[in-house]
Amino acid sequence: MSTEIPVIAVTLDFDELPGFVHWKEMFRGIVVAGAAPVAVDCGKPRTDLAAILESVDGLLISGGVDVDPSLYGGSLDDPRIQKINPHRDTNELTALEIARARGIPILAICRGAQLANVALGGTLYADLARDWVGRTGHWHSEEALIDSLHSVQVEADTLLADWMGIDGIVPVNSQHHQGIKTLAPSARAVAYTDDGLVEAFEIASDRLVAVQWHPEVLWRNEPHALELLRRFVTGKRGARKPGATALVGDGAANGGP
Repeated sequence: MSTEIPVIAVTLDFDELPGFVHWKEMFRGIVVAGAAPVAVDCGKPRTDLAAILESVDGLLISGGVDVDPSLYGGSLDDPRIQKINPHRDTNELTALEIARARGIPILAICRGAQLANVALGGTLYADLARDWVGRTGHWHSEEALIDSLHSVQVEADTLLADWMGIDGIVPVNSQHHQGIKTLAPSARAVAYTDDGLVEAFEIASDRLVAVQWHPEVLWRNEPHALELLRRFVTGKRGARKPGATALVGDGAANGGP
């Protein structure tokens, strides 16, 4: 799409927004980063994703409920599985496939990172507290996400480090009870906690970066989070002026958070 301001599709479930304290910060962060976000409601069946993804410059797959465990060999009877939404899974898997085919930048966040890993052939820990013996606390309250909560080791010479403008030990926030168990074969792990859990991966050739933390909330307090958003939305094409927000529900509507 040839426009001065890049347009970023943000997939989410509108019905989940009341429980997401900082959801407006996600849209504000994209605007401050220099793009116009388009919110795409994936919580219900839809057939227009190809048309939407054809008209944008990037895709952000946001956080939310658990990925359907049947997609990675897990069980719906697992008592640690929380709410799932198969419609959202299907829509976001479709959006990811279309975005990769188009070659536009992709940023997958928290649940989005987990879904991307599953889409590419990886698996998940259904519940970190039960299935992963580690020292780092990954589940924190919605209110706490505005600040850094633990650190990750970001690998040098990676697309993630390039987009963040930093490598090494980096403070991040966190709110996920699931995690990456088996990394997808085509992906490269590019950030870890100090106990070895994969916290980010990428496929640099596809311009796909997936992180377990929430830069879309952390951007006010951590420069690397805003830099990540900026380099994702602009494709390092230089500074862009802020855009507006559009909401795409069952049809298109103009508006803002």
